[in-house]
Amino acid sequence: MARCWSCSRWVPLFLLLVARLALAAVEDGPLVNGDFEKAPTNGFSGVGDGPTSIPDWNSNGVVELVESGQKQGGMILIVPQGVHAVRLGNDAEISQDIKLEKGSLYSVTFSAARTCAQLESLNVSVPPASHNIDLQTLYSVQGWDSYAWAFLAESEDATLVFRNPGMEDDPACGPIIDDIAIKKLFTPDKPTGNVIVNGDFEEGPWMFKNGSLGVLLPRNLDEEASSLPGWIVESNRAVRYIDVNHFSVPQGKRAIELLSGKEGIISQMVETTPQKEYSLSFSLGQAGDSCQQPLAVMAFAGDQAQNVHYLPIANESFATANLTFAAKAEWTRVAFYSVYYNTRSDDHSSLCGPVIDDIRVWGLSGARRNICQGLGLVLMLLVMVLI
Repeated sequence: MARCWSCSRWVPLFLLLVARLALAAVEDGPLVNGDFEKAPTNGFSGVGDGPTSIPDWNSNGVVELVESGQKQGGMILIVPQGVHAVRLGNDAEISQDIKLEKGSLYSVTFSAARTCAQLESLNVSVPPASHNIDLQTLYSVQGWDSYAWAFLAESEDATLVFRNPGMEDDPACGPIIDDIAIKKLFTPDKPTGNVIVNGDFEEGPWMFKNGSLGVLLPRNLDEEASSLPGWIVESNRAVRYIDVNHFSVPQGKRAIELLSGKEGIISQMVETTPQKEYSLSFSLGQAGDSCQQPLAVMAFAGDQAQNVHYLPIANESFATANLTFAAKAEWTRVAFYSVYYNTRSDDHSSLCGPVIDDIRVWGLSGARRNICQGLGLVLMLLVMVLI
């Protein structure tokens, strides 16, 4: 009896633990069957024959499980990773219920490809937050890309929804999605002596270890819900978030590759003191992805702008650039875009560009300015003596 009583004491604790696990927020990484490789009830034998029930996902409309190499007319459907993916027909959607931490920032990573129409798009939402991803631009010759979208969790119980907002003449057309993951993001503290937040880009969306194309960050004008905390993608075109496993990164494990010339702008508003002088420094280089040169960025700090070209020296894959500016207000915009519209030399189609990293902005002290002025005076005296 003593042994039974002892065991019974642990039953409530065990049930409490199970309940807590059931209520726990979703973990960072792939969603349940986020790669769509889990077989339906009737197996994969019926893939390609029409609408299919997707395990662990709810669906509405024409939702089809497709496989790599599947043909539609004269076109071979693209599956981003693995063997299977999901195609969404006209106004069709798939969704999955997820547990979140209320008030926290999350980023969803997914791969997508278009099929029939050039103007296809994909709507991703965690109501009430919603965003349309334009699939018109192909950034990679592979025919698909990975994207990230961020949102603030307004409740613990949420639903992640992917919907095709298009209405094509052929109802079988529609975007293909694959490899869906989620990550809880944190806004890093400002480093000592640097007013830039997340200037090393180490905090960002989930990246798959086998994802060799990086992750595209599409236009997002809401700094509070950015897949790259602290930063805004202002432009119509995306920038690419890259990792050290597949690209050359100046420092750390992550960096940003600027794409599409002036159409790919990344920026941040930094806190400054009016009339005070500051220095902006950043690392500039190439991603090691056969990007055709020249590579250059236009760097902005307040009303100052500087065109900086990357000039490879010896075996160095990056260099450090500096820009001095005087703040005009309490907040100053720091921004970057690629000067040129670059593509890769091996396929002349995939978009690429210069890499930026390790961005810093700090105030120049009076002593440092006096030193610079003193050096300038010494140089002038030396010139007069030589003359």
